[in-house]
Amino acid sequence: MRTTPPKWISALTALLFFCVCGSTAVAKDAFAVSDPRCEDLVNPLGIDVANPRLSWRMQADYNGAAQSAYQVLCATSPELLREGKADLWDSGKVETDQSRYVVYEGKPIERGVVSYWTVRIWNERGAASGWSEPAIWTLFDMTSSEDWQAKWITQPYEGLANPWLRSSFELESIPGEPAFIYVNALGYFQLFINGKRVGSDEFAPHVGQYDKRTFAMTYDVSTYLKEGKNTIGFWLGNGWNIGGAGVNITPSVRAQLELRDGTGVTQTVVTDESWRAKPSYMTYTGEWRWGRFGGEVYDARLEEPNWANIDYDDRSWATAVVAEVPTEVVSSPMLPPSLVIETLTAAEVTRIEGGQGTDDADSAAGENAAPATSSWLVDMGKAMTGRFEIVFPDAPEGHEITMEFGDTVSIEDGEVSINAFRQKSTYIARGRGVERFNNEFNYAGFRYVYIQNVPPGEIDPETIKGYVISTDLEKASTFSTSDETLNEIYAMMEYTLEILMMGGYQVDCHSRERQGYGGDAYASLDTTLCLFRTDAFYRKWTQDWVDQQEPNGNLTYTSPASRHGGGPFWCGFLTAATLKHYHHFADITIVERNYPAIKKWFELAQRKVVDGIQEKFTSQRWYLGDWASPTRIEDPENADIFIQAYMSYALEQAAQLAELLGKTEDAETYRSWIKERRAAAHEKLFDPATASYGSGDQVTYILPLAGGVVPEDLQDEVFAGFERTLLEKDDGHLSTGLSGTYMMIQYLQRIGRDDLIYTFASKRTYPSWGYMIENGATATWE
Repeated sequence: MRTTPPKWISALTALLFFCVCGSTAVAKDAFAVSDPRCEDLVNPLGIDVANPRLSWRMQADYNGAAQSAYQVLCATSPELLREGKADLWDSGKVETDQSRYVVYEGKPIERGVVSYWTVRIWNERGAASGWSEPAIWTLFDMTSSEDWQAKWITQPYEGLANPWLRSSFELESIPGEPAFIYVNALGYFQLFINGKRVGSDEFAPHVGQYDKRTFAMTYDVSTYLKEGKNTIGFWLGNGWNIGGAGVNITPSVRAQLELRDGTGVTQTVVTDESWRAKPSYMTYTGEWRWGRFGGEVYDARLEEPNWANIDYDDRSWATAVVAEVPTEVVSSPMLPPSLVIETLTAAEVTRIEGGQGTDDADSAAGENAAPATSSWLVDMGKAMTGRFEIVFPDAPEGHEITMEFGDTVSIEDGEVSINAFRQKSTYIARGRGVERFNNEFNYAGFRYVYIQNVPPGEIDPETIKGYVISTDLEKASTFSTSDETLNEIYAMMEYTLEILMMGGYQVDCHSRERQGYGGDAYASLDTTLCLFRTDAFYRKWTQDWVDQQEPNGNLTYTSPASRHGGGPFWCGFLTAATLKHYHHFADITIVERNYPAIKKWFELAQRKVVDGIQEKFTSQRWYLGDWASPTRIEDPENADIFIQAYMSYALEQAAQLAELLGKTEDAETYRSWIKERRAAAHEKLFDPATASYGSGDQVTYILPLAGGVVPEDLQDEVFAGFERTLLEKDDGHLSTGLSGTYMMIQYLQRIGRDDLIYTFASKRTYPSWGYMIENGATATWE
């Protein structure tokens, strides 16, 4: 389904907060059906929806083509995908133009059974297309702990080592049907079957609100199994299991392998206390919180490349222990995994003269002097989020090399200053063979790596790799214009989003943050919805926001929930994302699911309204309006103006959501609150002498206008004040911050003043996005 954008969206605003949708390539046939999806996913394994929704696209090489009917076939094998043979569902010819969210109405699907499906459509002339390529899905239905035979297990020792867990079992024959393993983990995991890594996903599973919900991944492992003895191995890593997502537990896993033989008999292998456990050569260092996400210690002396092999002797390992995990709800993430989306090779490698190390004079002082070491600075060429790999010169056993990761660096008199925010890893040499570091379970946000205590020898840039990792979202649009500044900004924005979206949620800056701030997600909401296919992404992430809501209705400022700062604009992300997701994808189910939490939050806010004025209603000390403007980080002077106006703006979004659900009484209630709030805010905050609100900065004009606080007879006068401030006082540059800029662009789009957006967006002097580019930014600064 495609919708026509409102006429006020120009090419420029497409760059900043929207984007022009790219056209779909037309098939060779004059009329065809393509891109079959289940719950907006391509061939998903382990979805937790019993009656999933199916979607597809029509392609034609002529104008005016339209679907008039469809027919869906579902079967337990590709061979049965024929009329009269489909053993799960034959919808018959259904006369409708619906091609999105067609609900499966066939026989109940069992876990472990592959559902194959295909679709054909009829056009406006009554001609039928061919059948689409077959697609699949499988069911995951162990959504409560009582549904599992497997037990949660963890390491029996203290510390932050990333443990290995393994167990072996016998197979009399290779299964004739697909074999699925269901993996439910807290912390990160890698799965191995008979010594081979299963899957290419990185930092699995996705992040959620783990005290309310954990995620189970499904893998088809039939090609990894063999007749006779088999071994399952897990390598676990610390991550959100130790802070910020509602739990604090050692990395733990619950897994269940189910195999069906040709007679339909199921063999099950589960995690339990009979499994073996041992610390690996990787240890997490850090506290998993702002500025202390740390890194990993890679002790190459402890490497055991064969630890997951069938013939490895694990009798000396300790037995695993059963973990106490209180979370009952288990879900499929229903989202593409995090994957390596780009591999970088070091752009420049520089030996730091006078840096840390032993100089030549000291080395020559005596035969027993330690060999000279050196320091190096690696430039990956652009900012990135992900893993780092490097080969070091030969080193003696036990030699320690440190790496600090940051996005800016300065060098003065041989002294290197890098803003690493304690992103630091250590490599301990084995003393033989290739000395290679590659972090596994703690990524970094960086462009530069400062490496110290490197043994004598050279570092080859070709051996240095940066693996850029992001949630694997498809590109949905492109943008280009004759203005190269706008093209550069677009490219920077697109790449910025990619390196902020690992783990099924979005952070605010790649270098030091891992919390998913609602304010930043709000300010980039329209951009993300248009640049990437985010239907499943926001469906998953808004569920996380609903999960973290407190009993009184309070929403925290981040998801995963934490005690980090924000204000009503941050919490309002849930309302905005729900409404705009509907505008883009017409998915009413996300509105139905999220609306009760949204209503509860606004009712909490309304209980703290006195004479039409919103008082603080959150349980945290932060209560921000605008954030990080060019002149100030926080804007307490104008916060009240922002918040009063914004709450009216947000209530109108809630009223629209209520109307979508037919809840007209709720919508009327919200609009009565809006009317009272607008009048009270204008009376309290407007200065008739200057025809302005507050300090007279851009944000104090634009927020009352955007929130409807300004009476109609004063709107032209107040807007004229804004225009003078922008063009004369600020010389055409924006002076707003994170939230203020978003609201300003929204309002200017609405009234058709894209010329003013172009004025500040096309600048290359401070403050502007172009100024970032002029100063070498490859991703936006916070």
